[in-house]
Amino acid sequence: MNNREILSLTGVLKVQSFDPKEILIETVQGMLTIKGDKLGIKHLDLKEGLVEVEGFVEGLIYPRQAGGSRGNLWGRIFR
Repeated sequence: MNNREILSLTGVLKVQSFDPKEILIETVQGMLTIKGDKLGIKHLDLKEGLVEVEGFVEGLIYPRQAGGSRGNLWGRIFR
């Protein structure tokens, strides 16, 4: 990320949805939500798994995967 204005990502499988406030991207490691203002996709190459987002990035959100921390040993111990 450069100055919270340009974000380059790899491992991109699909852009699920986008608008100027939120972009939802499917990556090889799960879903990623980018929140911000005046967001746009500057470059997209799904064959190479690359995307470049421009605008003001306010947050990156990686939702918990199914099972989350409860699926590992520590999650089962500390319920």
